[in-house]
Amino acid sequence: MSDLGKRIGQRIRELRTQRPERWTQEELAERAQISVSFLSMIERGERVPHVETLAALSNALSVSLGELFTGTEQTPAQTEDLLRPLSDFARARGLNARDVDRLLGVARVMFNGSAA
Repeated sequence: MSDLGKRIGQRIRELRTQRPERWTQEELAERAQISVSFLSMIERGERVPHVETLAALSNALSVSLGELFTGTEQTPAQTEDLLRPLSDFARARGLNARDVDRLLGVARVMFNGSAA
């Protein structure tokens, strides 16, 4: 599942549980007119809901659709966490600038299909 889907699911769970009355999944699912199992999968990041479902969830939670996405963008710290293993790899092997450029060439071919 996509990382964004997981972050959206976490945000929905956060909005549901931070309410003064701390809704259960059953309560939110009923208000959004979706099944509890589907809501559970959304909150765990196993399913990414269609925009209609996101709209129903935002209405049920009394927040704007945009507010469902608040805080779901990837932060610089998360980006740094993604890059740290690459940096550690290069450092541990004593790679120089030429080595890193060659490694990037291999990565470009792997992910883009061309070395350019």
